[in-house]
Amino acid sequence: MRRVFVVGGNCFARECCTYIERMAARDPDLRLGGILGHNGYGRTNDYRDYQGAFKGEMEEFDFGEGDYAVIGAAAPEIRVLIYEDLKRKKVPLVNLIDPSCIVYPYAQMGEGNIFAPFCTVSTQSRIGNANVFNGFVPVGHDAVIGDYNFFGPHSQVLGGVRVGDGNQLGAGAVLLPLSRIGSRNRIAPLAAVYKGCGDGSYYLGNPARRVGSV
Repeated sequence: MRRVFVVGGNCFARECCTYIERMAARDPDLRLGGILGHNGYGRTNDYRDYQGAFKGEMEEFDFGEGDYAVIGAAAPEIRVLIYEDLKRKKVPLVNLIDPSCIVYPYAQMGEGNIFAPFCTVSTQSRIGNANVFNGFVPVGHDAVIGDYNFFGPHSQVLGGVRVGDGNQLGAGAVLLPLSRIGSRNRIAPLAAVYKGCGDGSYYLGNPARRVGSV
């Protein structure tokens, strides 16, 4: 039996619990282990129907054989901290892939990624670690995505796109084919990136233009 624990987060942790339960309905060897706080991040009043699943702080919890983790925080800057602490404790991470998602042959991905309902991952795409694809997000063929990125609902990563680390895309943002995105950017909802972005900046509009530094 594999137990999956959601580490950190609040409302998004609750969503992760539902994805685990949906996956467990198809895999009898999988079940929700519970929710763990991370350095005080994670409030039980946000867990609502999952309040009883809270098991305490990650640092004080003894993971056993067959235990895995996912990161219940959406913000990239928090995800990287939790990821590093889980690796320090040698806790393996799983990819949460809602049963409604489609992952094409020859797609590759690391660990700790979360795919909310109705995402698609096309052929020959390569995805790193601890990214969040928050519903109805297509990842096009030959796209390469780094680590700790957050893709809002209905955002699109089209064919041949390159994405660095720690970016946040708002709902409906589009990365057009072959565009190049650096790291730590914030791309506004409905923005359209035609060619690319640098690092550490805010982008807004269609075509997306830099409007400030993060």
